[in-house]
Amino acid sequence: MSVLAYWAARSGIFIAVLGVLWAVGWRDVIVFIAAFVVAWLVSYLALPTLRVRAAAQMDGWISRSEKGIREAAAQEDAEIADDSEDRADR
Repeated sequence: MSVLAYWAARSGIFIAVLGVLWAVGWRDVIVFIAAFVVAWLVSYLALPTLRVRAAAQMDGWISRSEKGIREAAAQEDAEIADDSEDRADR
Protein backbone atom coordinates (compact mmCIF):
# COMPACT_ATOMS: atom_id res chain seq x y z
CA MET A 1 0.00 0.00 0.00
CA SER A 2 2.96 2.31 0.55
CA VAL A 3 3.89 2.12 -3.13
CA LEU A 4 0.40 3.20 -4.15
CA ALA A 5 0.37 6.03 -1.61
CA TYR A 6 3.80 7.22 -2.75
CA TRP A 7 2.75 7.09 -6.41
CA ALA A 8 -0.45 9.01 -5.64
CA ALA A 9 1.41 11.65 -3.65
CA ARG A 10 4.00 12.17 -6.38
CA SER A 11 1.30 12.32 -9.05
CA GLY A 12 -0.62 14.87 -6.99
CA ILE A 13 2.48 17.01 -6.58
CA PHE A 14 3.14 16.84 -10.33
CA ILE A 15 -0.44 17.87 -11.16
CA ALA A 16 -0.29 20.71 -8.63
CA VAL A 17 3.01 22.02 -10.03
CA LEU A 18 1.68 21.68 -13.57
CA GLY A 19 -1.43 23.65 -12.58
CA VAL A 20 0.61 26.40 -10.97
CA LEU A 21 2.89 26.71 -13.99
CA TRP A 22 -0.13 26.73 -16.31
CA ALA A 23 -1.81 29.44 -14.20
CA VAL A 24 1.36 31.55 -14.28
CA GLY A 25 1.18 31.55 -18.06
CA TRP A 26 3.47 28.78 -19.21
CA ARG A 27 1.60 27.28 -22.11
CA ASP A 28 4.29 25.38 -23.93
CA VAL A 29 5.51 21.79 -24.14
CA ILE A 30 8.42 22.69 -21.88
CA VAL A 31 5.95 23.17 -19.01
CA PHE A 32 5.65 19.37 -18.69
CA ILE A 33 9.40 18.94 -18.39
CA ALA A 34 9.68 21.79 -15.90
CA ALA A 35 6.76 20.42 -13.87
CA PHE A 36 8.36 16.97 -13.87
CA VAL A 37 11.69 18.30 -12.58
CA VAL A 38 10.14 20.58 -9.96
CA ALA A 39 7.70 17.89 -8.80
CA TRP A 40 10.53 15.36 -8.53
CA LEU A 41 12.54 17.77 -6.37
CA VAL A 42 9.58 18.65 -4.16
CA SER A 43 8.54 15.02 -3.70
CA TYR A 44 12.12 13.97 -2.96
CA LEU A 45 12.42 16.61 -0.25
CA ALA A 46 8.87 16.39 1.13
CA LEU A 47 8.27 12.61 1.17
CA PRO A 48 11.40 10.90 2.54
CA THR A 49 9.66 8.50 4.94
CA LEU A 50 7.03 7.52 2.39
CA ARG A 51 9.78 6.91 -0.17
CA VAL A 52 11.67 4.64 2.26
CA ARG A 53 8.53 2.65 3.08
CA ALA A 54 7.66 2.26 -0.61
CA ALA A 55 11.20 1.11 -1.39
CA ALA A 56 11.05 -1.45 1.43
CA GLN A 57 7.72 -2.75 0.14
CA MET A 58 9.10 -3.05 -3.40
CA ASP A 59 12.19 -4.88 -2.09
CA GLY A 60 9.88 -7.34 -0.34
CA TRP A 61 7.92 -7.92 -3.53
CA ILE A 62 11.09 -8.46 -5.53
CA SER A 63 12.65 -10.87 -3.02
CA ARG A 64 9.42 -12.90 -2.87
CA SER A 65 9.20 -13.05 -6.64
CA GLU A 66 12.83 -14.17 -6.90
CA LYS A 67 12.42 -16.84 -4.22
CA GLY A 68 11.30 -19.48 -6.72
CA ILE A 69 14.18 -18.65 -9.02
CA ARG A 70 16.70 -18.97 -6.18
CA GLU A 71 15.19 -22.29 -5.07
CA ALA A 72 15.26 -23.67 -8.64
CA ALA A 73 18.87 -22.55 -9.06
CA ALA A 74 19.85 -24.17 -5.76
CA GLN A 75 18.15 -27.41 -6.77
CA GLU A 76 19.90 -27.37 -10.14
CA ASP A 77 23.26 -26.73 -8.46
CA ALA A 78 22.64 -29.64 -6.09
CA GLU A 79 21.81 -31.93 -9.02
CA ILE A 80 24.96 -30.87 -10.85
CA ALA A 81 27.03 -31.49 -7.73
CA ASP A 82 25.48 -34.96 -7.33
CA ASP A 83 26.22 -35.78 -10.98
CA SER A 84 29.81 -34.61 -10.54
CA GLU A 85 30.25 -36.80 -7.46
CA ASP A 86 28.81 -39.81 -9.32
CA ARG A 87 31.22 -39.27 -12.20
CA ALA A 88 34.16 -38.86 -9.83
CA ASP A 89 33.29 -42.12 -8.07
CA ARG A 90 33.37 -44.04 -11.36
